[in-house]
Amino acid sequence: MIVKEYDYVKGNNAISPHRKSNEKDKKKYEELKRSKRDRNKRKLEEQKGVRKAAVQIACVIFFVGMVTISRDVKVYNMQKEVGNIDSQIKNLNDENEALRVELLKVGTLDNIKTQAEQRLGMFVPTKDNRIQIEIPKGYLEDKDKKKTEDKTNQETLFSKLMDALK
Repeated sequence: MIVKEYDYVKGNNAISPHRKSNEKDKKKYEELKRSKRDRNKRKLEEQKGVRKAAVQIACVIFFVGMVTISRDVKVYNMQKEVGNIDSQIKNLNDENEALRVELLKVGTLDNIKTQAEQRLGMFVPTKDNRIQIEIPKGYLEDKDKKKTEDKTNQETLFSKLMDALK
């Protein structure tokens, strides 16, 4: 016969068995229960820590990816602008060359003469069309002398005022 939890008694006491009270078994059971709970708590905390670390790594990877993509977009836009500017420079250089050729065509002396005669009604002067004006020899020199005399008069007048104020 195997005795587990109850003591079986033969005879008239068989109807009301009494339970064995074993304090050591209860304490051991409670200790095992507590240790299992603690183990489960540690295991859950460890899993939470692993999940938290995975989420942090995912966030860092996402952030770095977004920064990389935004920088690539900026570089792409700058390359596009450089291409547009290069094409504009090429077009302007072509226009400049065309204008230089046109300027060389228009700037010839024969072309200038024909344009002046036809469009503006100009003509080459002859002796009959000339007008001579005679300027006296001392005309320009007299004007220069008058200007210097006026300046000296102003300076003396100014110096007289300054002396009077002193």
